[in-house]
Amino acid sequence: MFKIDRWLSFQLGCSVYNTKYIDKNFNFSKYAHKKILITIKSNKKIKNSFLKKNKIRLIEKNLTFFKNSKKEKLEENYFKNIRFANSFDKKQILDIAEHSFIYSRFFKDKNIKRYLARKIKRNWVLNFFRKKRGKYLIVSECKKKVVGFLLILKSKNNYIIDLVAVKKNYQNLGFGTKMIKFLENMILKRNKVKIYVSTQSNNKDSIKLYIKNKFKVKYRNYVYHFNGY
Repeated sequence: MFKIDRWLSFQLGCSVYNTKYIDKNFNFSKYAHKKILITIKSNKKIKNSFLKKNKIRLIEKNLTFFKNSKKEKLEENYFKNIRFANSFDKKQILDIAEHSFIYSRFFKDKNIKRYLARKIKRNWVLNFFRKKRGKYLIVSECKKKVVGFLLILKSKNNYIIDLVAVKKNYQNLGFGTKMIKFLENMILKRNKVKIYVSTQSNNKDSIKLYIKNKFKVKYRNYVYHFNGY
């Protein structure tokens, strides 16, 4: 029923497990006072009585979007500040990652210290440079400084936007849209390709970005945490 997440266990310094199914008779009390985090991802809301009894908390509500992608005819200079990342960008990208994603479950869970939440996202992106996660990494620039990035996974013929972040002072200036357009025009080789992306239901800026770029909601789910410690 539970699947261990070894990478996240290492980041948090405790045993981390993921599950999509909860047996109503399962006894969570046996994990009390142990260094453990159990993440439950469900497409249905779990009853409050069960949550209260087992000290499980709703951490976030997620929306997963998809888009049938196609290339567009754009002006020649449209992508002049958008490109693939290189090793020289690493420090700037990791800094952006560390100070973004405040809506993620790691920041919303009060039992996870903020420095650990920042560390998780930093090391998440670092895995790209270690060739352990991600197919492509796109960056946006302003005055020769990296101000945003887009990390992309590939699954068969589909693409998944794993992480997207833009520095606070450069948000709502079109960098997010341009990076998505770069993905569609410079990477995708087929006309009929789906792009997926998930975000938190209270992350209004991200939702606005995806709707603007013609993404549609595929499904919703709920993320719960049980912290033994």
